[in-house]
Amino acid sequence: MFFVDGSLDFVSPPNQDASVTGLQSVAAFYNAVPAGVVKLKGTLIGPTHNDVTGQPECTHAKQPCLFGVYGYLGYPTTWMMDRLQGNAAAHAFVSGTGEMFHQALNWQFVASNIP
Repeated sequence: MFFVDGSLDFVSPPNQDASVTGLQSVAAFYNAVPAGVVKLKGTLIGPTHNDVTGQPECTHAKQPCLFGVYGYLGYPTTWMMDRLQGNAAAHAFVSGTGEMFHQALNWQFVASNIP
Protein backbone atom coordinates (compact mmCIF):
# COMPACT_ATOMS: atom_id res chain seq x y z
CA MET A 1 0.00 0.00 0.00
CA PHE A 2 1.28 3.45 -0.87
CA PHE A 3 -0.22 6.35 1.11
CA VAL A 4 0.50 9.76 -0.36
CA ASP A 5 -0.76 13.23 0.43
CA GLY A 6 0.22 16.88 0.19
CA SER A 7 1.67 18.88 3.07
CA LEU A 8 -1.19 21.39 2.82
CA ASP A 9 -3.88 18.70 2.79
CA PHE A 10 -6.30 19.53 5.60
CA VAL A 11 -8.79 16.79 4.64
CA SER A 12 -6.33 13.94 5.23
CA PRO A 13 -3.30 15.64 6.79
CA PRO A 14 0.14 14.04 7.04
CA ASN A 15 -0.05 13.65 10.82
CA GLN A 16 -2.94 13.48 13.22
CA ASP A 17 -3.57 15.79 16.13
CA ALA A 18 -3.94 13.83 19.38
CA SER A 19 -7.38 15.39 19.97
CA VAL A 20 -8.81 13.83 16.79
CA THR A 21 -10.56 10.48 17.06
CA GLY A 22 -10.58 7.89 14.32
CA LEU A 23 -8.28 7.57 11.35
CA GLN A 24 -7.92 10.98 9.73
CA SER A 25 -4.27 11.31 8.74
CA VAL A 26 -2.00 9.46 6.35
CA ALA A 27 0.19 8.51 9.34
CA ALA A 28 -2.82 7.03 11.18
CA PHE A 29 -3.86 4.98 8.15
CA TYR A 30 -0.27 3.81 7.60
CA ASN A 31 0.08 2.78 11.25
CA ALA A 32 -3.24 0.89 11.13
CA VAL A 33 -2.04 -1.37 8.31
CA PRO A 34 -0.62 -4.64 9.71
CA ALA A 35 3.17 -4.96 9.70
CA GLY A 36 2.98 -7.97 7.35
CA VAL A 37 1.55 -5.83 4.53
CA VAL A 38 4.10 -4.06 2.32
CA LYS A 39 3.49 -0.36 2.91
CA LEU A 40 4.92 3.06 2.14
CA LYS A 41 3.87 6.60 2.98
CA GLY A 42 5.09 10.00 1.93
CA THR A 43 3.95 13.59 1.96
CA LEU A 44 4.61 15.73 -1.09
CA ILE A 45 5.68 19.18 0.08
CA GLY A 46 3.33 21.93 -1.06
CA PRO A 47 0.12 20.46 -2.55
CA THR A 48 -3.36 20.67 -1.08
CA HIS A 49 -5.95 17.89 -1.04
CA ASN A 50 -7.15 18.87 -4.51
CA ASP A 51 -3.87 19.15 -6.41
CA VAL A 52 -4.26 15.60 -7.64
CA THR A 53 -7.29 16.82 -9.64
CA GLY A 54 -5.12 19.14 -11.74
CA GLN A 55 -5.11 18.35 -15.46
CA PRO A 56 -2.04 18.53 -15.17
CA GLU A 57 -1.91 22.11 -13.87
CA CYS A 58 -4.57 23.70 -11.71
CA THR A 59 -6.02 25.78 -14.54
CA HIS A 60 -9.10 23.60 -14.97
CA ALA A 61 -9.33 22.08 -11.49
CA LYS A 62 -12.82 22.26 -10.03
CA GLN A 63 -11.49 22.70 -6.47
CA PRO A 64 -8.70 24.95 -5.14
CA CYS A 65 -5.34 23.56 -6.20
CA LEU A 66 -1.79 25.00 -6.07
CA PHE A 67 0.52 22.88 -8.26
CA GLY A 68 -1.42 20.19 -10.09
CA VAL A 69 -0.51 16.54 -10.52
CA TYR A 70 3.16 16.86 -11.50
CA GLY A 71 4.58 15.92 -8.09
CA TYR A 72 2.35 12.86 -7.89
CA LEU A 73 3.58 11.29 -11.12
CA GLY A 74 7.09 10.00 -10.33
CA TYR A 75 7.02 7.87 -7.20
CA PRO A 76 3.50 6.49 -7.63
CA THR A 77 4.52 5.32 -11.13
CA THR A 78 7.72 3.83 -9.72
CA TRP A 79 5.68 2.10 -7.00
CA MET A 80 3.46 0.48 -9.64
CA MET A 81 6.49 -0.63 -11.65
CA ASP A 82 8.04 -2.12 -8.54
CA ARG A 83 4.93 -3.82 -7.15
CA LEU A 84 3.20 -4.88 -10.37
CA GLN A 85 6.10 -5.52 -12.73
CA GLY A 86 8.69 -6.66 -10.19
CA ASN A 87 11.10 -4.08 -11.61
CA ALA A 88 13.92 -4.20 -9.05
CA ALA A 89 15.56 -1.16 -10.68
CA ALA A 90 12.49 0.84 -9.67
CA HIS A 91 12.76 -0.21 -6.02
CA ALA A 92 13.31 3.24 -4.46
CA PHE A 93 11.41 2.51 -1.27
CA VAL A 94 13.72 0.43 0.93
CA SER A 95 13.22 1.64 4.50
CA GLY A 96 15.73 4.36 5.34
CA THR A 97 17.97 3.88 2.30
CA GLY A 98 15.69 4.03 -0.75
CA GLU A 99 15.83 7.04 -3.03
CA MET A 100 12.54 8.48 -1.77
CA PHE A 101 14.00 8.81 1.73
CA HIS A 102 16.63 11.23 0.38
CA GLN A 103 14.28 13.60 -1.48
CA ALA A 104 13.90 16.14 1.35
CA LEU A 105 13.20 19.06 -1.00
CA ASN A 106 10.02 17.41 -2.27
CA TRP A 107 9.01 14.71 0.23
CA GLN A 108 8.64 14.50 3.99
CA PHE A 109 7.31 12.01 6.53
CA VAL A 110 8.50 9.12 4.37
CA ALA A 111 8.24 5.66 5.94
CA SER A 112 8.19 2.10 4.66
CA ASN A 113 8.48 -1.40 5.98
CA ILE A 114 10.33 -2.67 2.91
CA PRO A 115 13.61 -4.37 3.85
